Amino acid sequence: QKKIIKRKETMPRIAGVNLLGVLLAGIAVFFIGFIFYGLLFTEIWANGLGMYMSADGKEISYLTADGVTTLAAGAGEPIWIIGGFVISLVIAYGIGWHMKQKNISKLPSAVLMALWISLLFGVPLMAYTLVYSPWHDVEEKK
Repeated sequence: QKKIIKRKETMPRIAGVNLLGVLLAGIAVFFIGFIFYGLLFTEIWANGLGMYMSADGKEISYLTADGVTTLAAGAGEPIWIIGGFVISLVIAYGIGWHMKQKNISKLPSAVLMALWISLLFGVPLMAYTLVYSPWHDVEEKK
């Protein structure tokens, strides 16, 4: 007769979601965002938000209710970077919780679920910025 030994789970969990997995996923999402927005498409992304860099890259101008504001590049508050990372953690936890509810444990199923979540929620949410902002109607005057 075989004796069944139950493995003790050592990873901390909240509502059954592995917190180490959430942290690693949050770091991965944050790093991918840094590469995409911070290195590859910085100017295109910033221009889409209405922020324009000077030719020498030392100043950023953007439109506010009081008119055009110009700041030194990199003069923003670093707390917003932390906020972006927290958002990555919340998203990772939400996906992990949903996977737990649906008993998704295999990589192909997880990838497919993440793809559907991205297409059905992520893309439409990002579209709000374009649809409800005035930037799509603003033309650059030369």
